[in-house]
Amino acid sequence: MDTSVKVEFGLMVGSCNGLVCVCNHSVILIWNPATREHKALPTPCVDPMFPNPLCMRVSVGFGFHLTDYKVVRVVNCRGLNGRPVPAKVEVYSTGTGCWRMINTTLPCDIEQRKCSVILKGVPYWLGFGPFWPDTIFQPGVARRNEFVVSFDMGEEAFRLMDVPDAGGSHYRYSKRLGVYNDSLAIIYFLCPEQVAANFIEFWVLKDQGVDECWSKVLRIGPFEYLGIPLGCWNNGVVIWQNHEDELLLHDPNTNEIKKLPIHGTPASTTTVSTYTESLVPVKEPRRQRSVGG
Repeated sequence: MDTSVKVEFGLMVGSCNGLVCVCNHSVILIWNPATREHKALPTPCVDPMFPNPLCMRVSVGFGFHLTDYKVVRVVNCRGLNGRPVPAKVEVYSTGTGCWRMINTTLPCDIEQRKCSVILKGVPYWLGFGPFWPDTIFQPGVARRNEFVVSFDMGEEAFRLMDVPDAGGSHYRYSKRLGVYNDSLAIIYFLCPEQVAANFIEFWVLKDQGVDECWSKVLRIGPFEYLGIPLGCWNNGVVIWQNHEDELLLHDPNTNEIKKLPIHGTPASTTTVSTYTESLVPVKEPRRQRSVGG
């Protein structure tokens, strides 16, 4: 990475039209690996140390609308009395070169530090509702609703979708978001402690933006335990990380498994993102201060 700004323990937020967004708390970079251009964004409106750094979570998304590339930053925290306060949402625009607070409501809880998928300029996360009383299900096992959350970069508003029902048993599965044949996809799989052999299901969102519905397009397995799926390529090839932090490619069409000559970090921090090389310039932001909205 040819940059004079060092981001230790940086998190790759995602890639969009050849631009890559990397962050570490309030330090955020936009970088074009093809041209080796980069820029560090100005300090966000919401100080990452306010009001209680021990009880705060920051989620970041990256995308675009028309020719304007944007970063959305969601800050969840507790007040000085220890109680949760409404999330603060701010947006950075390459068109203005500054951050601004926006008046929007986060419809559910986002626990991921980065968006899982960027598709057609829109970032997506997995989201969760409040816990239900555990007596509704098995005693001692709390459940909560699960959603797919997106952020419209044009309207600057969140949207919410239910995850696929999977015959009423979707609570049993772990989930990853991905892209399958240019459509938003969600991968269902069982955790290794649940089964000796694993399988995965691909559910794809049909008629995105109109009459949306999920359709199961593929089920693979059972097969020998491969690890944890990190995501998938557009053609359905799944990227896995095994217990030795090795990265594997599994082609469901041929059942071929290929070991990559690289290792991941611990599975909780390894991320994958699709990247398409481009010459999109990384414009220098105007000299403006962050403003409230």
